[in-house]
Amino acid sequence: MSNSSLQLSLPYIQGGQAQKHITHNEAIRTLDTVVQLSVVSQATAPDAGAVDGDRYIVAPGATDDFIGQEGNIAMLETGVWAFFAAKTGWVAYDESTGGQVVFNGNDWTPTVGGANVTATDRMGINATADTTNRLAVSSDASLLTHAGGGHQIKVNKATTTDTASLLFQTGWSGRAEMGTTGTDDFAIKVSADGSAFQTALQVDGATGAVSLPNTFFADPQFGTSMLTTTEYVNARGAGTVSNFLGHLGNSYNYPTTLVLDRIETPGTPGAFVKVGHYSAAEEMGEHIAIDPNRVYRTGAYLRQETEAGDWSAFANEGRHAHYMGFRCYDADGFAIDAGHHARFRHNGVDSLTTLTQPLAPGDTVVHVADATGWNESTDSAFKRGLVIFGYRDAAGRAYDHYSRIEAIDLFELGGVDKATGQITLNQPLPGGLANPHDANGVWPVGTRIANRNSGPNYKFGFYENHVFEANDTWYHVNNAIGGIDLSGRNIANNFPPGTATVRVMWLLNYSNRTGGWNGYPDTGAGQRTWVTGVSVDIDTMAQVSRVADGSCDVYVVQGDSSAGTVSFVPASLSVSPVQTV
Repeated sequence: MSNSSLQLSLPYIQGGQAQKHITHNEAIRTLDTVVQLSVVSQATAPDAGAVDGDRYIVAPGATDDFIGQEGNIAMLETGVWAFFAAKTGWVAYDESTGGQVVFNGNDWTPTVGGANVTATDRMGINATADTTNRLAVSSDASLLTHAGGGHQIKVNKATTTDTASLLFQTGWSGRAEMGTTGTDDFAIKVSADGSAFQTALQVDGATGAVSLPNTFFADPQFGTSMLTTTEYVNARGAGTVSNFLGHLGNSYNYPTTLVLDRIETPGTPGAFVKVGHYSAAEEMGEHIAIDPNRVYRTGAYLRQETEAGDWSAFANEGRHAHYMGFRCYDADGFAIDAGHHARFRHNGVDSLTTLTQPLAPGDTVVHVADATGWNESTDSAFKRGLVIFGYRDAAGRAYDHYSRIEAIDLFELGGVDKATGQITLNQPLPGGLANPHDANGVWPVGTRIANRNSGPNYKFGFYENHVFEANDTWYHVNNAIGGIDLSGRNIANNFPPGTATVRVMWLLNYSNRTGGWNGYPDTGAGQRTWVTGVSVDIDTMAQVSRVADGSCDVYVVQGDSSAGTVSFVPASLSVSPVQTV
């Protein structure tokens, strides 16, 4: 028979043994130490403040009296440290952490399910956890409930480009995923094979805007813009201008500087008021699709309020000049300026011609077939430039009379030799004028080129620099614009070449400037002007007549109710006061 027990090595009392109490007491001492084991902490060295009965687990890297005792239990007894060898499976309560630790034969590690469960490196519940799936649960259901009011599940990632998501699988192959994957946008994705995922819903992390990338409420050929509502469609009336009378009950489509007023109107649901001095051009929000070969009848209401003051010294008293027209855009959505099509004319002769020698970036002389119409008298930098008609839009379409390849201030007045057709540049031809369709940027012989001209970038197809007859009165205006201007003269009531869409614009309170302007008074920052009822509609009865220089004359039908006659006349501005209710 052994002299000690197999598990705790408790000494046995031997037959005929003298001083049996010593053996008995040693066994009791061991039991007192290891049964219901609780330690102050895990330590590498004795605690100077320890008292008899304090127990410690000797941690790796032991020093002083603990050297060589790593993993054992140390207990202070009558001022002397006694050590007890731990066995696999022993469990101890660590008073310093409030959790349980278990001895695995080599080390003491936190137990699963104790108060210190957060310290374990993995957990499997009816399943095997691994280093990737550190928490594994095999169950018919899982419940996470509140401990008071609410409950949150938090899925955190380190950086924006990482993934924080919930993945739904079939046979361990992904079929749906929701979360932030690779961005901070929230998305719901699905997959048929676990490899290729399609985004069903995406929420922009910055704006909260929701998109459905693979959901089409209309044919994709109709475009990718937002859907319209019945209210929006009704607010267009029978015309092309959305919310033209304020039917939406807000200022949609009007510039932000114009505020909806539902009180002061010409009998319509609403009007839009601008307050203050002239600041800048103000455009509507929506583009209107245009067939520039057709004639469009334009209409609108305007009312300017009288501001208190003595304006009798001014020709128009307290009435101001206003403008209303269009900003024209090409098929790619670029605004068309006068310099993209307007050509200089000297003594009435068009400067449009062709190159007689190739032209490349860095050249200092331009050789043309005819320089008769080129500028030799007007010093404006805007009229001493080039426009090269070799532009192609995003679809590859070329234009004969519209180009975005142009620049100003390229030659001096004495730089045009009309006898030889040579234009000497005041600088090497800029790279911005290179031929984008040639590897070396060279324009070939025969390329159309002209002396660039300037002019208004707007088409004032409603009214231009107009002072209405009286303040505090609503007026309705009618006008017309149509046909494509190929003359290079920037004709006011023709569309510039390249026009695909337009946006209605205003220069309201144009002559109301701080300190007064050009014979007009400063009527103050409180000056109010209202507009509403903007209409832009095809006139099926109107006609466009091409003039020899390439411009268009516009003719419209005009009736005279008092005479009972109908005439076909050149389009012109018509202004009528409105009797309000």
